[in-house]
Amino acid sequence: MSDPFYQLLKPFIWPRYYEEGPPRYIDMAFLSKDFIDANGKIKEPVKSILDLIVLGYRPVTSLSIFAVLVENQNKPMYGSQIGAQLEKHFQLPKGWFTKTRYYDTRIGKLLKILQRQNILEEVRVKDWKTNKEYIGYRIIEHIYPTVKERMLSLHCGESLSILTPSTPSKVLREKAETTKHCPKCNAFIMSPSAKYCELCGTPLRISCPRCGKEISLEYSFCLNCGSKLER
Repeated sequence: MSDPFYQLLKPFIWPRYYEEGPPRYIDMAFLSKDFIDANGKIKEPVKSILDLIVLGYRPVTSLSIFAVLVENQNKPMYGSQIGAQLEKHFQLPKGWFTKTRYYDTRIGKLLKILQRQNILEEVRVKDWKTNKEYIGYRIIEHIYPTVKERMLSLHCGESLSILTPSTPSKVLREKAETTKHCPKCNAFIMSPSAKYCELCGTPLRISCPRCGKEISLEYSFCLNCGSKLER
């Protein structure tokens, strides 16, 4: 997601962290047998209500976690990686999400709740530098396309509220099609002004050999003079 996405949300978590909790009834609902069906899943409409409660418990952190996972193409990330990305995107002091005392309350508990709610799933991730295994998280595969579409819509200024009329899917598709990808790592590039991929640093623009105008990589011809762009 682009920097404006994170900067608009930053006042909710910096210089004071306003997202506190969780409400006691989240755990109460999880433990209530009345809400569980024969397959061990939470019954509707309780599941939908709990989704709203869980996201409402820490909306900024929850949506930002989804944004980071979408940017990473839903590859599993362990908690400290997610926290480090949030610190980077929000331009926060190192440790705001990753120090032990902050990580547990601001990231760790939330990841566990999202996993219990069947929004995220746990996956074992191996750190090839240390040869150790960690618990990683990713959005559950069958809901990932929906989460991805909603995050793209949010970035484009659409509302997530159930009280807001839905945007026609055609418009969403058109907006999604304008989303750029890094030519090297295929990460989403949400900012139209970005010159480098924020994940791998690959240049996203080239200079026209004829007029010198900077052009985005998705174009084959210069928009200023019409010259063919060589890759």
